[in-house]
Amino acid sequence: MRTFVERLDGRRTARLIALSLGVLVFLALLGGAAAQDDVVIPTFTIENVVVDGSVTILAQNFPPNQEFVVTMGPGGTLGIGGTPVAITNSGLLGAFSATYPIPPTLVGARQIAIRLESPQGYFSYNWFWNNLVEPAPTPIPTISIESVVVDETVTIRTHNFPAGRTFLLLMGHMGTLGINGTPVGTFDSGLGGTMTATFPIPVNLKGLERIAIRAEATPFYAYNWFDNPVAPLPTPTFTICGVVRDEFVVIRTNGNFPANRDFAVMVNGMGTLGMNGTVVGGFNSGPAGSAILASFPIPSNVRGLDQIAIRAEEVGGPFFSYNYFDNQTAVYCMP
Repeated sequence: MRTFVERLDGRRTARLIALSLGVLVFLALLGGAAAQDDVVIPTFTIENVVVDGSVTILAQNFPPNQEFVVTMGPGGTLGIGGTPVAITNSGLLGAFSATYPIPPTLVGARQIAIRLESPQGYFSYNWFWNNLVEPAPTPIPTISIESVVVDETVTIRTHNFPAGRTFLLLMGHMGTLGINGTPVGTFDSGLGGTMTATFPIPVNLKGLERIAIRAEATPFYAYNWFDNPVAPLPTPTFTICGVVRDEFVVIRTNGNFPANRDFAVMVNGMGTLGMNGTVVGGFNSGPAGSAILASFPIPSNVRGLDQIAIRAEEVGGPFFSYNYFDNQTAVYCMP
């Protein structure tokens, strides 16, 4: 039979053993938690690019001694489902530099995504310009107006034009930007950039004060407009030289009628400016500056009126002039 002291010592020993085991379990759990908190996030940077040839990366924080499949794809895909180009081991330290070929399917691409992924679930991705720098934006071609010969030609200067393109030159009404305008010629942009060229103003646009101009070679285009400062149109006038009441009226043109144009003469009630009146005759304006003296009958529908409107209007043209006379016999000017 054990004594009380022996039984007490046995209990202390058991407690010490249990306490020791508890400490070991706690330390094991603590170590496991610490291991779980120490999560590895692999990353890599782009170190160098050989255009359409290869890309070199610098990797760090990779889990050691794991095989990573390297894939490449179009920019924006994160490399998911990309073309496999290599298998890389992360090594003892999880840090390495490696160079990988750009696959034929991505040759010429502006942006390429690259991804490293292991069967254990670790992955990292990045992307690169296929020349390490973003391509310069395509210059926007423009044209400026150098000179204009009224109703004849316009000379333009190009700016930022692409090289080796044949451009069609169009002209149209102001506000159309030259779209679907009249073709007036073509020119080759040569080495690109700046050049000058002269083009004729087409017949259908002569006389317009402003004209739109456009150069286009798909997908490039440029447009502008120019003043075509035509001389102001003459304003024809005529004078009443004499009247025989209810019989006829004599007029004289004042030498400012356009040359060699046919005019119809019509009369109507006062206030109508002679519009939609009764045609009573006509005349040709003759050479520029001519003064035409002509007599026209007063038709029955306006006889008896105190005042009558008379109008000379170009046949099929834009010119016209009007006046009025008192329907009473009188002479106002000498032939």
